Amino acid sequence: MTEGAVVSDVSPVVDQITGFRAAIGDLEPATTQAEAIERIRELEHLKAACAAAQAQATATLEQLRLADEAARGVPKVRRGRGLGAEVGLARGESATRGNRCLNLAGALTTVLPNTMQALRTGRVAEEHAHVVAKETAWLSASDRRQADALIADRLGSVGPRQLAGEVRAHAQRLDQAGAVERLAKAAAERRVSVRPAPDNMAYLTTLLPMQQAVAVYAGLHRDATTMVGTGDTTDPSDPTGQPRTRDQIMADLLVQRVTGQTSAAAVPAEVQLVMTDAALCGVDQTPAWLAGHGPIPAVIVKHWLADEAMQVFLRRVFTRPDDHQLVAVESRARNFPPGLRRKILLRDDICRTPWCDNPAQQADHMEGVKDGGDTSYANASGLCAGCNQTKENTGWRHTGDSSQLNVTTPTGHTYRTSTPPLVAGRLPENPQAGDDRGTPELPDGAEPP
Repeated sequence: MTEGAVVSDVSPVVDQITGFRAAIGDLEPATTQAEAIERIRELEHLKAACAAAQAQATATLEQLRLADEAARGVPKVRRGRGLGAEVGLARGESATRGNRCLNLAGALTTVLPNTMQALRTGRVAEEHAHVVAKETAWLSASDRRQADALIADRLGSVGPRQLAGEVRAHAQRLDQAGAVERLAKAAAERRVSVRPAPDNMAYLTTLLPMQQAVAVYAGLHRDATTMVGTGDTTDPSDPTGQPRTRDQIMADLLVQRVTGQTSAAAVPAEVQLVMTDAALCGVDQTPAWLAGHGPIPAVIVKHWLADEAMQVFLRRVFTRPDDHQLVAVESRARNFPPGLRRKILLRDDICRTPWCDNPAQQADHMEGVKDGGDTSYANASGLCAGCNQTKENTGWRHTGDSSQLNVTTPTGHTYRTSTPPLVAGRLPENPQAGDDRGTPELPDGAEPP
């Protein structure tokens, strides 16, 4: 849980903005429905104006940083590195989103004046501004200005999806050769990804060339419609015999055609699942934790483990009783040994940088080996590749231990995040436990993790 940023000094303007925020929070409730609607509308306009002011501040930050680094003799190719991550931290977002906002700020303040004005006056939301910036990003500066002028009268009158189509059409007309080249390059970005969804579900997302995506969807839709039309809607693996909807059949057909099975339950794949001994062997209802995805109800996990086709390998993991964090281990090796690396990534799961939602991919030394840092559990952080690279830029510093990480940026701001329990949702076994977090005694024959 991120605890916020430490700021060394606050300017009068920042004090004024803080006062505005406090005043908004202290507004008396509306007395009529009409007033409530008016407040909703004006507050939406205010959010847009704040986004415009934030974009201006972001662009100013970039200009000041580049000028400062040029004066210090930093090579041009290295100037501004890590700035998007700083912006993301200040906004309470990931480095990826910070880079998007940095790019948006540069576009709004240089080549998209009409979009910037519409955002400043509340005619459009930040989402619309992102759409215009994204759909024109590949154009030259002069073509971006022309596209911005061509859609000026449409800003505030259409939704983001329709606006994206209109901007894309103008962009393709302004640079037809560039559009063809861009579409050819886009095919190289095809990929498949998965991310967790509520209620033990997940989103499987595939980015494909348009004709392939339409063909896949059309095939699933056609066959599912045929099955509904012929009454073939029951699921052979469902003992209740409940009929399936067309959408459900399409999803089942996708699983069958990708895995070769009617169900994905027995598809060979290795996952790391953490659950308490009381939940595994008793009646404790603490959810299990699927690394990289999140909580799974204990009863669901037990149902998985009962599958005869499932191969299960158990590994004991020992945690401190007061906060349920993994027990520390140490090594003198420069590279993290496989066992220690596995436990670091298991502990952090998601990149340890505040607000970064990417999976932890790399075990990193908080204090570098060259600076005297040791290869130990307490000096380690599970980071994504992007945040690990950002950390190496000038002015960045990571400090802390296994229970807390402090990220200090080149501007002197420090963002703190605490390590969560190994299994979220579990109650402390000893609520009165003090601050003594020494290594607990292990059972006879057990090896520390």
